[in-house]
Amino acid sequence: MVPNQDSQTQDTPPRWSDGWGPAEPPPAGLRAAQGVAQVVVTAVLVAVAFAAGWFGNGFVNRDNVATGDQKLILQAWDLIDQNFVVTGSIDHKKMAYAAIDAMVNSLGDTGHSRFETPEQFAQDQKDLQSAPTVGIGVLLSGGGDKPIRVEAIFPNSPASRSALKAGDLIVGVNGTSVRGKTIDDARPLIAGNANTNVTLTIIRPSQSATATRDIALTRAKFSFPSVVSYIVPGVNVAYIHILEFTADPNDPTNTADAELQKAIKDAKAKNVAGIVLDLRDNPGGFLDQAQAVTSEFVAAGPGKSVLIEANRTSRQPLPVKPGGLATSIPLTILVNDNTASAAEIVAGAVAIQRPEVRIVGAKTFGTGTILQTYLLADGSALVLGTEQWLLPNGASVYHHGCAPDDAITLPDGISPLSPLVAQQENLDYAGIKQSGDTQLVQAISILTGQSQAPRTTCGVSPS
Repeated sequence: MVPNQDSQTQDTPPRWSDGWGPAEPPPAGLRAAQGVAQVVVTAVLVAVAFAAGWFGNGFVNRDNVATGDQKLILQAWDLIDQNFVVTGSIDHKKMAYAAIDAMVNSLGDTGHSRFETPEQFAQDQKDLQSAPTVGIGVLLSGGGDKPIRVEAIFPNSPASRSALKAGDLIVGVNGTSVRGKTIDDARPLIAGNANTNVTLTIIRPSQSATATRDIALTRAKFSFPSVVSYIVPGVNVAYIHILEFTADPNDPTNTADAELQKAIKDAKAKNVAGIVLDLRDNPGGFLDQAQAVTSEFVAAGPGKSVLIEANRTSRQPLPVKPGGLATSIPLTILVNDNTASAAEIVAGAVAIQRPEVRIVGAKTFGTGTILQTYLLADGSALVLGTEQWLLPNGASVYHHGCAPDDAITLPDGISPLSPLVAQQENLDYAGIKQSGDTQLVQAISILTGQSQAPRTTCGVSPS
């Protein structure tokens, strides 16, 4: 989802631990084009009326306000309120939230437009603003029919000071099994207040497929990065992963682009042969950050745009900003089905305007709306796609995603590598090959001249 200071991205599957970093909705996770720039607007909508008790008996004239199909909702509300036999089960707030959620879901803007409770909205803002959080400091994947796996451990976090390792599988939390649970199900068990303890039961596949061990951690405050990077020894390639397009409104130096600039400057100082930009599992974030990041890799000039914003009546290009740090450095971009919103914008914009850049991995999520947030009366929020975004050539990835130039599916049981893991394990190119991350291996091989892929420019045609 791409919030534009008035929209946000949120569409990828959940993959963070408790104070673990950004939390994601269904495909939570893909904050797909969360609304590229977030602007919270207070609006009086039907949804506000719901949350405020508009359906309650106190609003005598509601039938005079509701029109057409709105009356069906009122009729159903009254029938339930006045006739359901188990009166103790009638929860008006729960009913209102369910009604709003169902209305948003009916729009088909999956993983993007959504309803958020006050708690979810507060957490979403905290994540997007990259604020310090309390937790254990791990990046998770899997859940449901797959084990919950520790993908990476953030520096200076409780997990980094424990015996926990990337690759561990979490099967229990404080004695409660999490086998078969989603990350969202497990998160409340892992999360908690600072200076409280949590015990994870894990399996370490590198040692045994079944043996378990307990690891005790003390939750604490830590900050998670938006960008992590690693210079791969031997091939001298910069591996840069943008986890989310975050921005602290009170600190212009605490943004995804600011962190990216540091990584690019370090890479240039080391005369790297090229950059692998990893956008896999990136749910999106602020639109201005998508614009800034794209502008690091695309030279500004006449006709150079990041995207085209389209509302019901007009289209307006969003220009590439001047001063990019890596507009001529060889580049490959990694994407997968959890690459959404702002991340899709960057991948598509760079690929279209730099024909030599290759996209590697799997088709992206397919978000295509820019979100605006309407704050409701009780602190809950309606995050609604009020504009569409198109690629610079006028094409849309909405609902069908951006196709990679080189389509590669990771082997079963293999998760995307992270610069955090590569750095913690001091992996060279041979070690990366052994990790099984065939997408990353291909991206590096393209930069080192060992492989070449055909161009597809996202596999979409201008609309």
